[in-house]
Amino acid sequence: AKLVTFDVRLSNTAGGSDEWFAPFPGTDGAIALAMGHAILAENRHDEAFLETWTNVSVQELRGLYKSYTPEWAERVSGVPAADIRRIALEFAEAAPAATTMCNRGSSAHMNGFYNDRAINLLNALVGSVGQKGGWCWSPWGGLDPIVKTPPMPPGAPKKSVLEDPPEYPLANVWRRMRVGEIVYLYLLQGRAKLQAYMTYNLDSPLTWPEESLTQQVLGDEKLIGYHVCINAFYNETAHYADIVLPWTTYLERWDLDARASYNLRPYVGLRTPMVESLGESKDVREFFPELARRIGDGMEKWYPENDVREYMEKWASTVPENPETGKQGLDRLLDEGAWEADREPFYQPFLQPVSETDMRGAEVGEDGVILKDGKGIGIMLDGKPVRGFRTPSRKFEIRSAFIQKIGRNEDCSELIARSGMTKTKSRPREHQGHDVDISDMPTWFLPREMENLRDNELVMTSFKWNVHNHGRTMNLKWLAEIVHSNPAWLNPVTAGELGLSDGDWIELTSYYSTELEHQSPHLKRDDLDEVDGRRKVSSMRVPIVTMQGIHPRAIAMSNSCGHSQYTSVAQARRQPAEGGHLVGSDIGRFVDADWERNMWWEDTSGGDHGAWKPNTGNGWNQNRLMPIAPDPISGQQSFHDTVVSVRKL
Repeated sequence: AKLVTFDVRLSNTAGGSDEWFAPFPGTDGAIALAMGHAILAENRHDEAFLETWTNVSVQELRGLYKSYTPEWAERVSGVPAADIRRIALEFAEAAPAATTMCNRGSSAHMNGFYNDRAINLLNALVGSVGQKGGWCWSPWGGLDPIVKTPPMPPGAPKKSVLEDPPEYPLANVWRRMRVGEIVYLYLLQGRAKLQAYMTYNLDSPLTWPEESLTQQVLGDEKLIGYHVCINAFYNETAHYADIVLPWTTYLERWDLDARASYNLRPYVGLRTPMVESLGESKDVREFFPELARRIGDGMEKWYPENDVREYMEKWASTVPENPETGKQGLDRLLDEGAWEADREPFYQPFLQPVSETDMRGAEVGEDGVILKDGKGIGIMLDGKPVRGFRTPSRKFEIRSAFIQKIGRNEDCSELIARSGMTKTKSRPREHQGHDVDISDMPTWFLPREMENLRDNELVMTSFKWNVHNHGRTMNLKWLAEIVHSNPAWLNPVTAGELGLSDGDWIELTSYYSTELEHQSPHLKRDDLDEVDGRRKVSSMRVPIVTMQGIHPRAIAMSNSCGHSQYTSVAQARRQPAEGGHLVGSDIGRFVDADWERNMWWEDTSGGDHGAWKPNTGNGWNQNRLMPIAPDPISGQQSFHDTVVSVRKL
């Protein structure tokens, strides 16, 4: 198979690709639309799939794509039109064994919703949707469809503005994604109040945008009166908590695992404790029952299990019996480690027949949609009932009346019922007045702040190292030795224009999104100082590394680095900052002779840039510069859109 990657930075994926293109940040959707234009212009589309399984005609698609030429995409992205056209036709030629794959690289932008929509549409154009080697999906995206979670207490009858902010229409429609990055800002603005705050496996001062604002709110007892932190280590969030409940590590706890598997079969995996938990650390499935029993007032009835093992037995009870061993449920998982369904891969799910049982009492509408008890269960195809797609039209919806109505805060009950998506809801009444104009058809725009960058301005992008998982692995000695520092990556051409070379120090100043100010006036930031007509977020001083593997108008910094807490390893200190005393421990000091003997990358410069040695220290927290910037449609934090100015020190 051939792999082509579009990424502003030479990522590991890009480095292993047959071809790599570095487009201007946030222009992924423009390239995808131009590829669609080329496919239609050469009549390389799958007309049968489009006319049968989408809710627009080929003629309508030609009108949609007419202005999105490869030449237009070259002007906005920098990727040559000839390459866009060539790759588009190669993609169509490979279909149905052709697929797109996108994630935060394209979605974590102010225009991320439209980027991904344009990219995914390419699969429908060439008919690779649900095909072997094509764009496939699994209906088993988590544990609940396979092994049912034991009964849980009922949720609150009404969601708070923190859990379901009204300004982001799609954030909680299909899944409970929430918009976590606005929590501390809304508390600061007085839009919500907290009596108690419980955090679990969270390191928001390091991993969420606007580090200084996060620290300010976490440290303000008028805004957060009581904070309980559940974590396995004393990280930055624990540092601001009133009490820390010590969570077990992954080596000390039970768990089940089930995700959308690439082999398109449902599975359940088992995690079991390898060692006894240390000290007073406990699994959350021990914390919560104990809290419920102490609180009482009926809460304890939801936790009838005597221990975690009993809870796991209930949770895994639906894992079927192995006919050879006679074991089922947790016993089978303990014996085999995992269970995978013995069934064909989930290809062409839209062609699955509707059973005779399901058809009893069903009604077929004029458009062929099959309704039973008022809910969509399929569509007629050549006189036979099949499942179709779980959309109001039961087709792959290129034009979506649903997202447009949701954006306008209109009732979508009928559309939801036709789709059969029972967990999808219309927006609550209190969201009225927070309308967002969402295009019913794919489109694209460039955020305003990125249209006319000044000579010393670049677009900052973020990335993960292959040896780190966000901010949770920098306390591991071996991984920290491999990667512990994160200078800014700069293209050598750009560095030359700015008078910079490897190892030079720069000051980066970040600015609040003018696109967000336009689209989301509710996030007006009077707390930020205005500089040159824009609102300044923060400044930070870092060294640079020059490399060809980045777009000339981009600057890259990784996450994971810059801890101020989270063990001496994460802080790159040979001796613990607080003397190494363990609170509540019987021993006076924890000594790691291996660490103190072999740790070689401690920064001894004392803040003197001239004395700093490359690849020493624990790096810098990139999220200090990152503004709170949710995509106005989905609420996805725009991790790759931050405009920064560069000043040589």
